Amino acid sequence: MELTKKEKTIKYLVFAAIICALALLQNVFGLIPQIAGARCFLLIPGAVLLSIGEDERTAVFIGLFSGVIWDCVASLSRGFNALFLMAACYILAVLITHLLRPTFWLGFASSAIVTFLYVVIYWLVFVVSKGGDGSLVTIWQFYLPSFVYTSVAGFFMSFLIIPLKKKLNKE
Repeated sequence: MELTKKEKTIKYLVFAAIICALALLQNVFGLIPQIAGARCFLLIPGAVLLSIGEDERTAVFIGLFSGVIWDCVASLSRGFNALFLMAACYILAVLITHLLRPTFWLGFASSAIVTFLYVVIYWLVFVVSKGGDGSLVTIWQFYLPSFVYTSVAGFFMSFLIIPLKKKLNKE
């Protein structure tokens, strides 16, 4: 069923509000607790779950908006988050539009895979390339625990975002 212009506007405003709320939770110290030094990157599963089932253009804008908000407060990334999330959301939208069916488990698996890729690529680009002595320690003490923490949070976010998307899409 095709949504009217008003329904699409409401849907995209709700998506933007969700992304802003996730950015606030992720980036304000103390709102989401750190567990054993691991941080939860809420914008990754949020952007992935919101872009699943959308067309490619919408997915690109969801990823770009999420990444730009994250890059506004990140000190090292210099646009990395925006480019990564935009590319990940686009690739997922293409795969799901042409090859796969959007399901709960696909949403959870996609957010976990994208989070793992983000953690590994970020570690390689910003930690290993700088040549620090503790680069191997940081992957085990910060990045992989952050991946697990974010994946668990993404699982629970799926229970909230997927039904909301179905309601907004009138499915």
